[in-house]
Amino acid sequence: MIISVYSAYLVSKQALVDNYLESNYQHASELANAAGNVLDTMQESVDGLATIWQRGSKIDQDLLEDLYSNNKNYFNSIVIVNKKLVVDNTVPATSGVTAGQQLSGPINNMLLEIRIPHITEPFRSKDGRWIVLVTSPLFDKQERYYGYIAGTIYLQKSNVLQGILEHDYSSDGSYIYAVGPKGNIIFHPDINLVGVSKASDEAVWKVMAGLAGKIEFTDQQDQTFYTGYAYNMKSSWGVIVQTPASVIDVPLRELLQKSILLSLPLLLITLAAGWIITYLAVRPLHVLAEYSNRMVNDWRSEALPPINSGTYEVKALYQSIRFTTRQLQKYIMKLKNETALDGLTGLANRRNFDSTLEAWCIGDEPFAMVMLDIDRFKRVNDTYGHLTGDRVMQFLAVIMRNVSREGDVCFRYGGEEFGILLRGCNVTRAYIVAERLRELLQGTVSPSGEIITVSSGVVAFPEHGRTPDDLISHADEAMYTSKREGRNRTTIYYNQPIEVAEEVEKEPTPEEINV
Repeated sequence: MIISVYSAYLVSKQALVDNYLESNYQHASELANAAGNVLDTMQESVDGLATIWQRGSKIDQDLLEDLYSNNKNYFNSIVIVNKKLVVDNTVPATSGVTAGQQLSGPINNMLLEIRIPHITEPFRSKDGRWIVLVTSPLFDKQERYYGYIAGTIYLQKSNVLQGILEHDYSSDGSYIYAVGPKGNIIFHPDINLVGVSKASDEAVWKVMAGLAGKIEFTDQQDQTFYTGYAYNMKSSWGVIVQTPASVIDVPLRELLQKSILLSLPLLLITLAAGWIITYLAVRPLHVLAEYSNRMVNDWRSEALPPINSGTYEVKALYQSIRFTTRQLQKYIMKLKNETALDGLTGLANRRNFDSTLEAWCIGDEPFAMVMLDIDRFKRVNDTYGHLTGDRVMQFLAVIMRNVSREGDVCFRYGGEEFGILLRGCNVTRAYIVAERLRELLQGTVSPSGEIITVSSGVVAFPEHGRTPDDLISHADEAMYTSKREGRNRTTIYYNQPIEVAEEVEKEPTPEEINV
């Protein structure tokens, strides 16, 4: 009965956890889509303003104010900047910039260079405000580039994102925040956190990698959250919805109390009845006792003998022994599974890799192998600590799973060295997979806040070896060739056979004898 009460507690807890995780994930997905749609509308509005400008090659202050009046639900201000980065017009007067003002900074320079509609990353202006620009280039009737027009969102003031992402989190402690492509906060209930980097948080770096899902997340203050996260491809923004794990404590405590109160009377009755009828169970219990004594030496020596008894305790003991045997088998299987996986990354460990590679070689079917090593990983540990280093390896494991197929084996060889076994794959296909992995890593910020790169070596069976030792040795050689040639590259093992001409025995000539 204690097990039943505890099982009910665990089942109810898991149901509540799953409910919050799924609810937060669905909410994050809806909000990410909604934010993306609003940004599309805002971009269309700015593009429309650019079209109006092109028709007349100018927008005077009165017209700009009228246009701003029609779009102020979206933007905190609108500004027109020429290609010399000088402000032509701006509304409203409280926007923080004035006509004739010279602008500077990497964001403005970048907008002049790309000359396409663009939504910028969050950046801090000269007056200390965090802002996002929704921009469109300006061309005159002869298609000559003039500059750009931008709608401004002040992230620390009332803006259109708040209408989408605001949530009443006072009741259960849930809250929502959004991050940009580099992990900086775009929206947060606490405006003081706007612009702060959250790239090291698990949910954030997964969103930055273009993923969506749900996790139980523990922050640096050891507070656990049920977190749902979603990525919007149009804006490259991510939305995170999380609820404190403590929200389920009260209902679980009430459930446990009720379960105990309901079970206690039946438990007392059962114990009393069991004490009385124990006398009727002496013989069957003796049989079970003898069986137990024999099992002390070898529990696998014989099967559990059948016992026919109407006594509850005898049946319970019989079922308990059967249950224990089955549980031991399940536990042994669980241990086997655990010994096959790397505890940090969840990938196949070295033992699993060795056995798989040997089996594939014996099977004599074509396959390929990619061995890779994180470049300058020691610097990550020395700079950001081993905890961040662990997260970087977990991040790499996620990317590896994404580029591999079902049936392939991703493994951690040891330290910061990893690899992928690709079943039925030739060396060309394996090279493409390795390059795709390398390019994804090169284009994605890792949990350390920096880009990590890998050096890879590619071999194929049987072209580059028919034994595990040969394949591993040649893959290592190719990988270290990538290291020597500058890192962040993939090398296919190349072995040029050396042809040795056989000597032909013949009789020496007289001249050779003289020599």
